[in-house]
Order: sequence, then structure tokens, then C-alpha cells
Amino acid sequence: MSAPDSGTIARECVEGYLYTARPFELWIFRRPPARGGIWVPISGKVETTDADLESALLRELREETGLERPGAITPLDWQVPFDAPNGEGTWRLTAFAVEVDPTWTPGLSAEHDLAERVSPSVASVRLHYTDNREAVQRLVERLQPRLGLDAREAPHVYARVGPELFEALRQRRPKRIALQVPAGLVRNAHELAEQIRAATGAPVFLAGRPCFGACDVPMPDEVPGAEVAVVLGHAPIPNMVLPPPTYFVEMRYSGGDPSRLAEMVKTARLPARLGIVASVQHLDLVAPLERELVRAGFSPKVGAGDRRLAYPAQALGCNYTGAEQVAAEVDAFLFVGTGRFHPIGLALATDRPVYSLDPLQESLEPPIDRAAIVRRRQLLVAGARDAKRWGILVSTFAGQNRTATALAMQLRARRHGREAEILTFSRIDPRDLEGRAFDAYVNTACPRIAIDDSDLYPRPMLTPPEFLMALGELPLEPYPFDTYH
Repeated sequence: MSAPDSGTIARECVEGYLYTARPFELWIFRRPPARGGIWVPISGKVETTDADLESALLRELREETGLERPGAITPLDWQVPFDAPNGEGTWRLTAFAVEVDPTWTPGLSAEHDLAERVSPSVASVRLHYTDNREAVQRLVERLQPRLGLDAREAPHVYARVGPELFEALRQRRPKRIALQVPAGLVRNAHELAEQIRAATGAPVFLAGRPCFGACDVPMPDEVPGAEVAVVLGHAPIPNMVLPPPTYFVEMRYSGGDPSRLAEMVKTARLPARLGIVASVQHLDLVAPLERELVRAGFSPKVGAGDRRLAYPAQALGCNYTGAEQVAAEVDAFLFVGTGRFHPIGLALATDRPVYSLDPLQESLEPPIDRAAIVRRRQLLVAGARDAKRWGILVSTFAGQNRTATALAMQLRARRHGREAEILTFSRIDPRDLEGRAFDAYVNTACPRIAIDDSDLYPRPMLTPPEFLMALGELPLEPYPFDTYH
């Protein structure tokens, strides 16, 4: 929504953010594809028959969710003027928090096709409009003292580097900003740092290492004195504890002709039952592409995934649970994005052919050769079966630390008469393993280290499921992907 500079209010609207107190979670609602497929709270126009704003809200709640007896209704002191549809002047939206019983579930009207109860951090990421995210933050701030809730700051999310990010940083008034970029933007990092510095007036320090995921955002000791961190190219991981405040800039790509891309898919004769997965940069293309594929005779499916994914259809290198949810209903997957990193992970996680659709190049790549990758991994496992001394690697990054898994692997190794020691690192580097007296390693950090960088290590590097295969506790088939939850 955009706020007009001036003008009288032609119509009032209301918005309700439904929450449960124990656990503290919010209900969010998805509009059907014909209305954009976006996630929103309950909202509607105030009618002449409504006595006041709260009466209008109660009516909308009944009509859209069937809610008859809400708990406490709390004004959020949040009003947003916006340009009305069809040029009908300026409307104004007033937001309320509405408590519901934890056992209550909404009934859906034609306004929405899906409802989910999620944490405030997930809601602040999934909700489509910027003012929705601000309302969630106000809700947390307003209710936290009364309910004793976790006041941990939700991540701030922006589509791209631009005025909205600059304004948010100016309001924060940091004395120092940490900027972290992915490897693909390293060449442009100094230009981006200069843009942020010029717009905010604050010194910007570039984190020395590029980020390969939202799981390794810069920690406070990497850029001492930085009061905020700006992470480019990734979406926040909802169940990850962040060093606040962190600003994620997803670098969304707004291009790509969905009609032309769907025609490419049709010409290539891909299976009609097709799952869609995308990198965060291309998630905005998923809904329009899905509609065009339906028109072309396909039956596309999109999964929401588990608590580690911020968006439906999203891919993480360690998590393809959205695809796994719909794998039984599809015959192949279409990955929308660039490169082979995600298609490889998707193929290993789902055991379905994975085609890669690059909207930048308008190219469609044939399926990943999953069988060849699995054979290489199985040979590596077979070569490590006689290993007597195992090093179990643990990352100290907030989004990768699986100490509990490492301790479980150590116990399993010792039960099989093997030696096993746990080694901790921030970022694992092959040079740090040189000269060590281990026959093989188990990697509990990012699963892709073992899969994609295996040739860089002096000894076999296995994932936890592969380690259990080497011990004989799991069979070689079917091959298990190390999904991170």
C-alpha cells in the first residue's frame, strides 16, 4: 500500500490481526490466485450499517472467519491512508489486535483459500504489505508487557536496496552498519556500501566473508561496534535467532514474462503435474507463472514448507520441505532461478526430475542427473565404512549449529566401537582439517558443504544420514537428503 501525500478520507477500512497468547502466534490468511495469492490479515470496508470501527471489525471477522466470540480487542494506533482501487479517492485503514482461543480454527470464506497460525517473525515476513509488517511489530510491542511475551525484534525485510531500506536505517540512526553480500555481489559490494552510506550518513563496514545463506548473518564480533546488520540476497529464516536488528534485502527480481516462460515449458513437453520451487529472488514470478501454466494445461503445485521457510515455494540449500509436501502429487519439479545449486538439492530431496527455468536468460535446462550424484555419494560412504576415527564438525553460526545432532552421532560411533571427537568452527575451511588424525568426518553444519565441496577435503566428508549408512544403520537405498529443520 502507498500512502498519498494529502486528500480527504473517502472511506474507512479496518484490519484485524488475530493472535493467540499461549503460544504467542498470529493467524495469517492467503488470498486466492485471482486476488494475487498474497498473505494478509483480515480486513474490510466500514459499511453505513456499522456503528463504529470495532463493529465493522467484528462483522468482518464473522464473515471471513466465522469468529463469533473474540477475546480482547486492542487498537494498535496504526492508521494507513492508501489509494483506493478504481480511483475512488483515499481510503484509510485502522488496525486492531484480536485475541482468539488457541483451540479455535477459522472457517474460510471466498476471500481466502488458506489460513496458517505462525510466529510473529514468520508473519512479519510473509505478510505482503509493508504496513502489515509494521502493524505486527506494533502488536508485539503493545502486547509484550501485558502477556510477558518474547520481545525479540523481528527481522526487517525489504525487496531491494532502495528508499524504504534507507529510510528505515535513518530512523534507526546507527553509528555503524555491517553489510554482508553473497558471493555473486562481491564485485558490487563497495558500490552498495557507498549507496547505504550516502543515504544514511552512517559508516558502512563490509563483512569480509560473503554470505552463502541467511544462516550465517554477520555476528557482532565480525564487525565490532556495528549496531545493525544489512544482509543482501537472502530471506530471514523464521525459526532462527538473529543478532538484532538485522535488515534482510531479498534482491527481488521483478522481470520475466510468465506467459512466454509457460510457453517454453509447454513446448518442452514437461509433465502436466508439475511442482514449482524458486529462489527468493524470483518468488514474485511464482504466482503469475502458476496461473499461466494452468492456462497451458498444467496442474502446478506449490508447497508451504516447514518453519524454516519464510515463503511458499521457497528453496533453501538445506531445506526443500515445501517441495517434499507436494512430491507425491507431481511427476517433476520446475525450479525458477539461476544456477545448479538449488536444482541439485531439490533433486536429492525429492527423487523427482528437476528442470531449471532461468527467467533472466529465458532458458530451460534438462533434469539434473540425480542418479550420478547419488552414486558418487554412495561410493564415498562405502569408502568410509572402515574408518576408525571420526571427526564430527559443528558450526557455531546461529543458523547452522546442530550440537545435539553431533552429540548423537558421537554416541552412535562409540557404540560401534569407533573413536569420535567433536570439532567446532565458525566457518569450516578445508585447510583447518589438514594434518588431523581422523579417517573421515561427519558434517553437521550446512549439508551442502559435504555434498558440493566434498572434493576439497582431505578425507571423506559425510552428512549425518550418510554417516549412519557407513555404520550400517541405514541402507544405501533410498538415498536420504540431510534436510535442515
